[in-house]
Amino acid sequence: MDLWEAWSIQLLVLSGLVFQITLAILGGRRRYMTGLVIRFVVWSSYLLATYVATLALSKLTVIRVHDPEKPKHETELEALLAPLLLMQLGNPDSITAYSVEDDRLGIRKVLNFVFSVGFVVWILIRCWATSAAASLYFPIFVAGTIKYGETIRALKSVYSQNMSITLKNIDEEKNIPKLIQDLPTNIPGLDIFVKAYYRFNTLKPHLENWLYHPMFMSHPWTSIEEYNAENAYLTTAIELGFMYDVLYTKGPVLYTRLGIMLRLISFFSLVSTLSGFAGIFQNSFLLDMYVAYTYALLIGVTVLEIYQILILPFSDWAIVRIVEHCRKPMVSTLLPFLVKMSMKKKRSTGMIGQFNMLEFCLDKKWSKCIKVLRFVGQEEQFFQIRVDCFASGFPRSLELLLEGIKDLERKRGVKPFTNRGRWTLELHNSWDELGWSIEMAFDRSIITWHIATDICYHLNFQDTKNCLGSKLLSDYMMYLLAIRPYVLSLTTYEITFQRAYSKVKKFLEVSISGNRDSALEKLSADHLQEFDSEPGMGDIIFKKWHVLEEAQRLAGLLNKMNDPWKLISSVWVEIVCYTAYNCRIYNHAKLLRQGGDILTHVWLLLAHRTDKFHSMKLMSQEI
Repeated sequence: MDLWEAWSIQLLVLSGLVFQITLAILGGRRRYMTGLVIRFVVWSSYLLATYVATLALSKLTVIRVHDPEKPKHETELEALLAPLLLMQLGNPDSITAYSVEDDRLGIRKVLNFVFSVGFVVWILIRCWATSAAASLYFPIFVAGTIKYGETIRALKSVYSQNMSITLKNIDEEKNIPKLIQDLPTNIPGLDIFVKAYYRFNTLKPHLENWLYHPMFMSHPWTSIEEYNAENAYLTTAIELGFMYDVLYTKGPVLYTRLGIMLRLISFFSLVSTLSGFAGIFQNSFLLDMYVAYTYALLIGVTVLEIYQILILPFSDWAIVRIVEHCRKPMVSTLLPFLVKMSMKKKRSTGMIGQFNMLEFCLDKKWSKCIKVLRFVGQEEQFFQIRVDCFASGFPRSLELLLEGIKDLERKRGVKPFTNRGRWTLELHNSWDELGWSIEMAFDRSIITWHIATDICYHLNFQDTKNCLGSKLLSDYMMYLLAIRPYVLSLTTYEITFQRAYSKVKKFLEVSISGNRDSALEKLSADHLQEFDSEPGMGDIIFKKWHVLEEAQRLAGLLNKMNDPWKLISSVWVEIVCYTAYNCRIYNHAKLLRQGGDILTHVWLLLAHRTDKFHSMKLMSQEI
């Protein structure tokens, strides 16, 4: 108990520094790491860092100033911890917000900032003395205030922008083509970074009500039509990186003249505090534990600051900020190296989750787990665990996504994406024959097409981009339905999924006792007998839904076509595009901090080809 009373503040500040180091190293890795462990570590460190710093600051407000039982310099050094707590409340550069909710509540942080700075000033005044140690208060207070202020500026900048186009925006847009034309041609990839930034800055995808100028779509300098699939994917990944930085880091406020100037002032203030402390207490490091602790703490904070400064140049923001000065000798020497390093950097993964209904139902060991979890009411949590994910680079089979989007643009124009298969079926003159499979509820349509695709894959496998891509997108949409239904904005997804799962499971149990091939063989038979599943809510809502019969009927119609995989792949591309376009921006931002998802890449590509101004005009005319 005596140890806690004597060292509680010091232990809290030290633990806060540990959390800051953790966030500085792992905070930015959320953009490409999908593991639950790192998300938990970052989440817990983010919350505990604030709680610990606030608790330590509150304890500093009640320290005894004139305590005859301890040396006078200990009280002065305890007060020195208060500005350090301001730095901890400011968070590292790599994370200012854990989620979008933190950004939306950013205005509340202003009040926290004012009160925290006020408490620190009061603590310093209470503990002020005429000794040399008190002279360290001012520089460390400047560093702490700037650090905390950076976070407030970053949070406020997310949603504080003007929602209408200004003359300044138009003037800036006019100068961009010349900037891109004057880029050095001997730096491979530089044009991708510059184009990605200005595409992001023009679109501002994180702002839901931002009505960007529709004419920018006709400017060739914004187009990525000439890019191959990998470069188009890289461009959207860089754009999403800028979006991630705007939402969750200090990037937008750091890479400005004011940001750089304040960072230099903060750093030199911190270094001067460390140097002054070393000079004042140079003979006490080995004799006084509290002096040694404070010195080690200042060294740790300074090293952390140096680390954050050293990684500043290796950011996409640094490239686009200095590219205007690329003709200067120093910049022209440094720029190729920075671009080369950034090209190798890990980015938003574009994860493509995979979930196959038949394989899941055939796996007997997982069926036993389902029964146990159902008994304790946690069945839905199982589907969050049992899933296979693909998360590396840009798969070649997904080139059909970009090709499919281009084909759909001719039908869609620049209007909102309102169809989920109709355009494709009309282009292939198959609407009258297959329209029923699209007009049903979205979740039912996904499951029906998913099982039908599996049947076609078994009966008519082809080692082609359309066939492999169809299977990939089919399992991906089932993954979204089972694991991430919030992106689909459906209300009955859980009942629909459970109904389909029960139906398929019952059919497999009664009809076969084999592997996936024998199951598909049975499903593709001419006469299919569908058995009743266990009674439940789904029987009331989906009494007339015979999922297996509908899937078999659809597969039979598809297999009669000359090139079924062309149509199947196009339908899945349209379904993915519909899902991406109609998914809320909030959910796309959520996916970004969870490692990324291919859905967000597709959404961004579609957003660049959508005329919001024209769409709202049409909507107002219809009203």
